[in-house]
Amino acid sequence: MLEVSIYNQQDKQRLSDAIKNQIGNEPTVYMCIGTEKVFSDSLGPRVGTLLNDSLERASFVYGLRDQNITAENLLYSYNFIKALHPNSKIVVVDAAVGTIDQIGKVQICHGGIAPGAATNKNLPSVGDVGIIGIVAEKGMGDFYSLNSSKDRLVGSVAKFIADAILDATSA
Repeated sequence: MLEVSIYNQQDKQRLSDAIKNQIGNEPTVYMCIGTEKVFSDSLGPRVGTLLNDSLERASFVYGLRDQNITAENLLYSYNFIKALHPNSKIVVVDAAVGTIDQIGKVQICHGGIAPGAATNKNLPSVGDVGIIGIVAEKGMGDFYSLNSSKDRLVGSVAKFIADAILDATSA
């Protein structure tokens, strides 16, 4: 697993390189998990929308603003994506909680991620590559707080992730 900081511009290239290494030249589908109903959980749909609006080569992006993938439809969405794209790598993007020192960091790992851990949901692992953005402190109820600084943080993490993916997938 690689962990990088959105506050270090060199880390964006490190994340991009890690994404390139994980997906190689394989067809790739992006599954961006979350909901806009909660600022911290809106990371996935924000990344999905940025990717959908900016990817140069044809790619499939699931989980956009107004088309959220949440705990309620996670398994259906994942099985649908796997059935529709059986030969594609699935890159899953989701928000996460961590220590106060980890807020603003992004992690990428080989293999799936288990979404919903921040809200104590017991969901199965999904995806082939996991990218998580740490946007709140674990156990502090911070995940559900509503304020402009939280909105800016989630927006910055989303842009960082989307830019790294776009760089990794550009020709």
